[in-house]
Amino acid sequence: MKKILHRPTLKLAIGMVITFILFTGCSKEENSVNSDKVAKVQVFVSGIENVETGALKASSSKKVTSKKSIPASQTVSVRMDNEYYMQATLSRKYGNDQGSDMARLAKANVTKTAGTTFKAAANPLPTGVTYGVVVYDADGNYVDRAAYTVGGSTPAPFELVADQSYTFITYSLNNSDPLPDAGTAPLSATKIEGIAGTADLLYTRIDQVVTGGQNTLNITLKHLFSEITTTIDGSQIGSIEVADDFYIGPHYDQADLEFTDGTITYHNLSTNGSPVQMGAIGGTSITSLPAIVATPSTANGILKIGTIKIGDVTKNNVEIGGITIIPGERYDLNLTIKKHPHDIGGLIWAEGDLVYDTDTDVYSFSQNPGDGSYFPFGHLYPYGDGREFDRTAANLGDPCAFVMEGNQWRTPTKEDFEILTGEDDISEARTINGINGAWYPTIDDEGIFFPETGRKTPSNPNVIGQPREGWRWSSTALWILFAGTHPDTGNWYSYVSNRDGGFSTVDWGMKIRCVRDLN
Repeated sequence: MKKILHRPTLKLAIGMVITFILFTGCSKEENSVNSDKVAKVQVFVSGIENVETGALKASSSKKVTSKKSIPASQTVSVRMDNEYYMQATLSRKYGNDQGSDMARLAKANVTKTAGTTFKAAANPLPTGVTYGVVVYDADGNYVDRAAYTVGGSTPAPFELVADQSYTFITYSLNNSDPLPDAGTAPLSATKIEGIAGTADLLYTRIDQVVTGGQNTLNITLKHLFSEITTTIDGSQIGSIEVADDFYIGPHYDQADLEFTDGTITYHNLSTNGSPVQMGAIGGTSITSLPAIVATPSTANGILKIGTIKIGDVTKNNVEIGGITIIPGERYDLNLTIKKHPHDIGGLIWAEGDLVYDTDTDVYSFSQNPGDGSYFPFGHLYPYGDGREFDRTAANLGDPCAFVMEGNQWRTPTKEDFEILTGEDDISEARTINGINGAWYPTIDDEGIFFPETGRKTPSNPNVIGQPREGWRWSSTALWILFAGTHPDTGNWYSYVSNRDGGFSTVDWGMKIRCVRDLN
């Protein structure tokens, strides 16, 4: 028997097909609209970016009127005994050198993703490092978060509302430990407390408007604590036998991180400072592991050494102060043991003439014969600075006192010059590196070289008398040390002379050779 399809049944079947088609079409349209409203944000951490230090300066007891950045390096020193002293040079790292030495990061080129405003980092995070990303909406409300591991599986994208602004907070301790929990509070109330001061804390904030579809956000993190690597060079004495109890301070044992702007609140000031783990002893040079230092910006950083023995020289409880430390910077601290340059009559004479760098507001000693600044008498600023003829009280003083080697230097007195030259003038003419000058013998074959670098006057700012004459101020008005050859006879002579009475004025520019007491 033939099967008959009744009309009511046929109508029902046709209706169901039409309904299915309409439903399917609507569903596809609805899904298409939703996908346009969803922004999928894929987050990648490119690496670690250099800190920006701006114009932050080391504080000083001297009034500074120039707005200059701090120097790239700082040098201070401390006497070990009557024969040797320790010179400490703290140098800031730049560019690719800023990567964390703790991780021994390799250099890499990271492509900057279109649409992002952050620079690609020179140094990527090493494999295994954990980092967290927390997302907040435009009102600062918590939206989502995720924890990642460098080298792990590709992170899942955040699904956010398109065409909206979001804040992405990324943080890490630059290690493989589990991340501290940031919670789900609003951005303004979120902070991580009790972070160890020896952790390499990394952080960055990005505010970004996301668009519908796929978004890629490349993030570069910034160091919030400082990192210092210490090297000891004892080659001038012998092998390093003992190097115990090294600390760098000030240092806080704990800190809190506020998510809003990366503000750090420090807690529990360490009694000793951040411990420095030195390398194996026995050689003439050793290098430490990098030490993390958690401290606000300071111009009064200090290196503490419990005991150091190099060859037959032992020194206990050494402190080297006056070190400028800026949060987020990477530093190399080089300690070099040196022989006292020139000891005459209980005084140490500087190896070079005084130099003032107007750009950095730093006083130091010239490293090459002939270099050095020309100072008016009793003035802090040399020719070319712009303040050299302004003799207001703020511009006067002893410039040697501001050399960052323990602030122990001073301008020599008339009597100091007389001890140097001796009753019968022990000086002799000598040429070093093509520069004529006065040589004052000290002991054995050693001595002090004073180049004949002339002088300057307000009416003639060019050097006068070079290479025939050398003029240097004392702190005794208006006594100078003069050495050179007679313009007519060519005979050599050196003497301590008073240039008052019209022949010389306080505005004449002369070199200064600083001294400090031996004990």
